[in-house]
Amino acid sequence: MGLSSLVLLLLVVLASPALAADFLEENGFFRVVIAGRTYRLEALTVKQAGTPGRLPIALIAHGKPANLQSMLDDHATNFVEVARDLASRGWLAVAVIRRGFGQSDGPLPLPVTCQSTSFLPRFAADADDLAATLDFIATRPDADPTRVIAIGVSAGGAAVMALSARNPKNLRGVINISGGLRMLNCPKEDALVQAFKEYGAKSRVPTLWMYAKNDSFFGPDLVQRMRDAFFDGGGDVKFVMFDAIGQDGHTLFSSGAGRFKWLQEMDGFLRFHTLPTWQRRDVDVLLKRLNGTERNRAFVEGFLSAPFEKALARVSQDNYMFGGWGFKSIGDARNRALDGCGKQRPPERCAIVMENNNWVGNSH
Repeated sequence: MGLSSLVLLLLVVLASPALAADFLEENGFFRVVIAGRTYRLEALTVKQAGTPGRLPIALIAHGKPANLQSMLDDHATNFVEVARDLASRGWLAVAVIRRGFGQSDGPLPLPVTCQSTSFLPRFAADADDLAATLDFIATRPDADPTRVIAIGVSAGGAAVMALSARNPKNLRGVINISGGLRMLNCPKEDALVQAFKEYGAKSRVPTLWMYAKNDSFFGPDLVQRMRDAFFDGGGDVKFVMFDAIGQDGHTLFSSGAGRFKWLQEMDGFLRFHTLPTWQRRDVDVLLKRLNGTERNRAFVEGFLSAPFEKALARVSQDNYMFGGWGFKSIGDARNRALDGCGKQRPPERCAIVMENNNWVGNSH
């Protein structure tokens, strides 16, 4: 899929209102090699249906649940919504479960305890899993290993930062969302800051950091220390601190409200670095299809960035629009869009015209 993937997609779906499967999804296991030994890692790959050729790779790194049982219940399919968000932007999205989690081989290598004085060995082991996954994915005929981004949440955010410090030649960007590692019984904030200082001295990969002010794991003061340590070492970082997200800002990565915010920041980051995502001209295409005006532009931009599953309701008589996004099913998104529209206009005048990136409405 080219840089203007949504233009091409819209041209296809506008030609026919019939909906086809949006994505091709594979859930299974990768056989990777780490330090000369073969491991089995649970993984999910998602790409836009009907996209020929090689696609750039978006690697997704998960966090660390609080206890062993939750770690073993962490599965690649838990990340299917975010993977679809990335696939819709033209990426081959890959969610991998690291050693010691889910159904991947174990145990957890180099765990951190209260006796640990450094997080570096722990994060290095996580980066080993990510690097080995990229080596495996590079052999796929639908993967373009010359264009890679890595996105990590919580402990996965620290893992992708550790990967960035190795400066893989084809790693074009790293996105750290609520990244770090929390020790409940023996806080080690200084060790976390020191790790990011080490990465800043080595990493020359463009990075985007996103946190929320009410993150119960990593508060604003700690995050600022981490950012300063990384930046002062010479790291390339764009830093975004969102206002409160729900009850706990650590849900920034996964919640619908959080995804709506960080996906828009990610889109700007990708465009700046000439990496695939929707383009400004895609807004013009959709505005025209919606018979919209400039006053609708901000809404349409938001809808294009909004997380799957999503739906757009419109009242054609006055072109009022209302969207629902970040739902588990397209039915829930549709119901939310119609309900919101019906509270502002007569419900019988509201109609769904977009489901995800597919046009399903009438011409007028």
